[in-house]
Amino acid sequence: MRNEELRLKKEDFYPPLLLVGVMWFIFGLQQLGIFHDCYGVIPWRIEGIKGIFLSPLFHGGIDHIISNTLPLFILSVVLFLFYKKQAYTVLIMGWITSGLALWLLPDFGYFQTSMMSCHIGASGLIYMLFFFLFFSGIFIRKLVLILVSIIIGILYGGLVYGVLPSYVAEGVSWQGHLVGALVGLVFAYQMNRKKSKRKYRRK
Repeated sequence: MRNEELRLKKEDFYPPLLLVGVMWFIFGLQQLGIFHDCYGVIPWRIEGIKGIFLSPLFHGGIDHIISNTLPLFILSVVLFLFYKKQAYTVLIMGWITSGLALWLLPDFGYFQTSMMSCHIGASGLIYMLFFFLFFSGIFIRKLVLILVSIIIGILYGGLVYGVLPSYVAEGVSWQGHLVGALVGLVFAYQMNRKKSKRKYRRK
């Protein structure tokens, strides 16, 4: 990784700012009462498929979106700074894969309350980014990226508890956290494995 690749450029802020900006714009429309139906992931339901693409943009309240904004922005900037070539693939494919996995997961909330779950919010995307960034540095074994993993772990290591149902508040989608974490881990491993193969062939 060359030094010039680590320079923080204004272009690195564009995708995170756009993502957060669209998220807040959608939230504003929600407050105006424009959206009434569930635009989140509803497991195993046809009407819940749209949530695979839309759920990270919708939030249940001001506290919900505020708690997601800063970590989403920071993790996205780190992604575009240290993993420029993979950034769009990780963000877009991680977004869709996490939503699809959540849709395929059984609706555990329905088994308890007989009410369909509607999973909304960017937390699943945050978990995907956190786990990707943390494990990529470990898998690649470059000092700079390992330091990034350590810093990310210190800042957001507490997110790990969010994948356990006993550690989250009622109504919080631990399932979304879990699938996001698993997708991020898998992406980190797959991209590192490809790099390792290329390095091996050069020897």
